[in-house]
Amino acid sequence: MNVRGGLILLLVAFVGLLLAIGVRTFVRWVKVQSPRSAPLILAVLGLLTAGAVWLTMMEAREGPTFQPNDLVTLQEPIVVRSIPQDRDARAIPCIVDLHEHLGVLDVEGEGQTLRARVESNNTSAASYCPIGSDVRVEVAWLHRMTITRRSPPSPSP
Repeated sequence: MNVRGGLILLLVAFVGLLLAIGVRTFVRWVKVQSPRSAPLILAVLGLLTAGAVWLTMMEAREGPTFQPNDLVTLQEPIVVRSIPQDRDARAIPCIVDLHEHLGVLDVEGEGQTLRARVESNNTSAASYCPIGSDVRVEVAWLHRMTITRRSPPSPSP
């Protein structure tokens, strides 16, 4: 372990110790101030704390969900792989620029990969994906984006 890691661990331990001392002091204060209703007060506060921790964990674990026809607006550039039209051609990596749009065509592999179409992009260099090309994006690489739910296209009669 390096010095930085050791200092971070020491700081986390110190904050945890302060938190434990604060909780212990609060419990003693509640027992002194209202001895008859202290167990009820502490039980309710414990349940509220457990509920808040559970909700926070559920929110942190839940990632964005994608559906076909969603519009993804990127808040940072991302490198994607183009989907070749021929089976013999290989996938070429290209860039989708900042504030550009991807239209989700399909969600593959339990939400781990998106097949999308580039709807707008910077075309000033050859390394940028052409508009209208189909690309494959790993969801793990999408950190900062905005998802807009669009209604599915109506079937034409």
